Amino acid sequence: MKRILEILVSAVLVSAALNCATQGVYNPEISFSTAWWETQILKCVLSGTCTDQTPPTLVVGNLSSSHNVILESGFIVGTASDDLLLSRIEISADSGPFLPAVGTNTWQYQIPSQWKSGSSHSVQVRSFDFAGNASPTQNFSFKKGSNKDINGDGFPDLAATASLFSTTKNGEIYLFYGLGSGTVVPNSTSMANVTITGDTTSSFGYALQLGDLNGDGYADLAAGGSFEYGSGTGQLYVFYSTGKNGIVAASFANANLTINAGPSTLLGYSLSLGDVNGDGFTDIAASGYLGAGRALIYYGGAAGVSSTPATTITGPGSNFGSAVRLGDLNGDGFADMIVNGNTYSASAGRLWIFHSTGSAGITAVDTSAPTWTLTGISASDSFGISMTTGDINADGYEDLIAASPGYSGNLGRVYVFHGGTTGISAASPATANQTLTGAVAGERFGTDVALGDINGDGFLDLASAAILYNASMGRLHLFHFSGGTISATASTLITGEATNDQFGIPTFLDCNGDGYSDLVVGAQGNTNAAGRAYLFRSPGSSGLTVSLATSANAAISGYNLPGPTGSIFGSTFGH
Repeated sequence: MKRILEILVSAVLVSAALNCATQGVYNPEISFSTAWWETQILKCVLSGTCTDQTPPTLVVGNLSSSHNVILESGFIVGTASDDLLLSRIEISADSGPFLPAVGTNTWQYQIPSQWKSGSSHSVQVRSFDFAGNASPTQNFSFKKGSNKDINGDGFPDLAATASLFSTTKNGEIYLFYGLGSGTVVPNSTSMANVTITGDTTSSFGYALQLGDLNGDGYADLAAGGSFEYGSGTGQLYVFYSTGKNGIVAASFANANLTINAGPSTLLGYSLSLGDVNGDGFTDIAASGYLGAGRALIYYGGAAGVSSTPATTITGPGSNFGSAVRLGDLNGDGFADMIVNGNTYSASAGRLWIFHSTGSAGITAVDTSAPTWTLTGISASDSFGISMTTGDINADGYEDLIAASPGYSGNLGRVYVFHGGTTGISAASPATANQTLTGAVAGERFGTDVALGDINGDGFLDLASAAILYNASMGRLHLFHFSGGTISATASTLITGEATNDQFGIPTFLDCNGDGYSDLVVGAQGNTNAAGRAYLFRSPGSSGLTVSLATSANAAISGYNLPGPTGSIFGSTFGH
């Protein structure tokens, strides 16, 4: 009885304060509110039966116990309720001790920052009320994905670019929060939660990436302003999330960190994120192709990104630095770097692969002794100009997907190279583990590539753009993983709306946290190059079955200012 009186006294005091903040809201599920007091505590006192024997309820909002999930947030989130008063939410990660989450009715738990991208984990979640009743323990298994959750609500956010926005090609980056949870789906870039405008002629956002660069659980934004249409100076901008309010910025001048690489570098033309030195913090690889070309690595840390590069590799020309990618190809826990030179050998194209040495990172300074190289088969292939990494066959090693969009007069090809204990073993694209070829002459299959698990089977699916298909209407090829490899035939073909749309630029993110990757596709040429981005929500284990861009669940349109060029919204996404 003494314990019940203590709870009642505490409830009275807290209720007085809470009711001031909840004027006009009557909800018995809000602990200590007027509605809660009237329907729960007073009912208990008047009936004389104050023994609480009802366990609380618990809902985990961004994991699923029924199928494989890629968690693209730094937090596990959920809700809980009790007929009287919740005490706490507890989570055990990887069979460790149960630790308290933050909050009760609405709660979140920050996952350990040292977990590597692609690593597999399990959690147990339970809730308690003040009477000691516990909810049934819920068990979840998932893989850690790239953190794309800027505001920490448990769901990934979308970063998209109109890199030629304005008559002086400043460029703009748009951040959209909660595409899977809100009732209002944006249909225009004017509805973005955050709009960041670039410097004059900087083509701001031509490359951009989302990831947790300081280990606080919230995704930050790295963006390039290569000044390709101006001085070519090349700048890298870093915007840190402020927490639940996300990124607060309206201009490139609001960046938390600006790195200037000097004239004629085009630094920031390509960006990628990964943990190169294995310290648990996400690092940035940035490249620019002017002159000899360079690829640099900037380490992340608790205080943010270092402004001094830990690695600088100078290329041999050949557009070295036209694309860069980080991925752990040999499974040692340290991200390796792949750099493209698309004009190498009459534009056959080449990839230089540099393995991390461990805690010292990548120590190469030039291309004289790379770990491995891969060279395009024929002139004009532009091998490697588009590429990505991910563990397609779920063997613990990241694989390399590299395209030759210029193959056979722009027919296009995509090559899959499996990682292993020594990294990539294929000597050339001709001996790749798998080769996918475009279906229609001139469609430029492989313009861009992306990976995501759209049917929730635990294996990554491949999306490849063919933006010149049918008078540049464009289309997207989607291939499922099947029988130990990527299906040789596209399971889904989605075609753009109109001539010159250049539909097909893909990215994946699980907008609603149901464990199935949703697909976002850009059409940079739509409506006189204002551009448009289409959101296709995964229907579940069946995967996508649509065939037209107009069947998208939502479409976000860009807009143009008066001038000779379009904004090309949807040309780049923050992977």
